[in-house]
Amino acid sequence: MNDFDEYLVAGEPDKRERAYGWATAIGLQDVDGLKVSDFLLNTAKRNIEGEITQVEAGKIIDAYYETKEGHDQPEGKKEADKVARRINETINSPTFRFSPEYYIGLHGRLFKDVFSHAGKIRDVELTKREWVLNGDTVNYTPSFMVKESLAYDFAEEKKFRYSGLSEDAFAEHFASFISGLWQIHPFREGNTRTVAVFAIKYLRSMRYDVTNALFKEKSWYFRNALVRANYENPKLNVEKTQLPLEEFFKVLIYGYDIELRNRFLRIGYEHGTQKAEAVRHLHRHDVGINDGVNSGDDGVNDGVNDGVNSGKNDLIGRYALSEREEKAVMAIRRDNRITAKQLADILSVKKRQAERIIASLKRKTPLRRDGADKNGRWVFEEV
Repeated sequence: MNDFDEYLVAGEPDKRERAYGWATAIGLQDVDGLKVSDFLLNTAKRNIEGEITQVEAGKIIDAYYETKEGHDQPEGKKEADKVARRINETINSPTFRFSPEYYIGLHGRLFKDVFSHAGKIRDVELTKREWVLNGDTVNYTPSFMVKESLAYDFAEEKKFRYSGLSEDAFAEHFASFISGLWQIHPFREGNTRTVAVFAIKYLRSMRYDVTNALFKEKSWYFRNALVRANYENPKLNVEKTQLPLEEFFKVLIYGYDIELRNRFLRIGYEHGTQKAEAVRHLHRHDVGINDGVNSGDDGVNDGVNDGVNSGKNDLIGRYALSEREEKAVMAIRRDNRITAKQLADILSVKKRQAERIIASLKRKTPLRRDGADKNGRWVFEEV
């Protein structure tokens, strides 16, 4: 996926904009394990260079699949090429309408002549084995409730006002809406690609310039974050967590510098757990580099101890922590089995804000979770 980097990094504005559309469209095919053909890549580059228009590129791709060479392409290539071409066109189109009808029509436009059920509400129940859930599935909305659920979610979102929100609050609410929309899963296939394109169009309608091509490399993370936001398993002490999806949108919308790593979304390997730390240490030992979770030259790996009986200055002051983060560090040291709810009470914030503070500390410091969520403890580990 380095095909358009030269345009995205230092290209002319017009070329960069065209490259963004293609890079996003191609990257989104990864959510279903699809790769576009070399023919599409070459056609896209011709469009980016200005040799042909976007409309001409679409016609060329369609005509290609009427030839013998096109017919000989694997079915997955045909799907990826046709859908990528339409995603690119849709992203660059100024038209948008915030409604369930537009959302359904968007699916129809993207998957026309690819799925026989394009633009049609499903009438079957879905289960999907997810890698990030170790083979389990999200519980999707029952088919007989899809239309009603779509209408309700759109009606509620239409009442909401984003003006005046902090970046945290904006990302939290936007992630909640997109997550709920995805959980409905109105269509048999193509739900993640549809909700991603809709999210981009919706943000652009609110005048957010989301042109950093995050979907180029992180579309699989986006899907896994949607899964984790909609999955819970009391038996395994697994709760829904929207934080990864919020972080994705913070990077997309505001350009936050946050590491988005798939393997730390997988159940049992979540950031800070024993298995995740084992994977991290193995990676560092084998490859000789830090995996970025607690990386940097800011002293994270300078021999900080676990902090349970240590003084303030060995951790606070070493890192750029906010006042609340410093208070959180002190609270965790006093009680290394503290819960997010208990920490929220101490900091006088909501539980979700406390979870964000913990997530921030995990990025900034060597804080990790030793053991399960229910019975484990917090450790500032020397690494």
